[in-house]
Amino acid sequence: MAEISADNEFATFINLFPTKPRDQQKLVDLIVKAHEELIRHRPGYVSGNVHRSVDGYQVVDYTQWRRREDFEAMVRDPASAPHFMPIGELTQGKQGAYDVVYTHVTEEAEGAKEGTGDE
Repeated sequence: MAEISADNEFATFINLFPTKPRDQQKLVDLIVKAHEELIRHRPGYVSGNVHRSVDGYQVVDYTQWRRREDFEAMVRDPASAPHFMPIGELTQGKQGAYDVVYTHVTEEAEGAKEGTGDE
């Protein structure tokens, strides 16, 4: 599970993919396939999350890496092309590198997390 914290030193990348409602699930499937078959196996990978908008017009890919260079090496690797080309045929994503500067979790949510065995 991703740990979003201003205290960790992970490199965070958020990729925004505009899409059409009729293509949203196909795009989600392609991004998840890229995570399952390629991204999560790369050196420096920490976590990944894929979100879809409820209106059908966006997909967001949130990944964390140990270092920015690890992410950049994965993107530059020619072995990545077969996973990213089908995504590029559906949409042109906008990629950004981010630093987490603030997070807040309610006590209620923290208590729920403690009861899951994920500690």
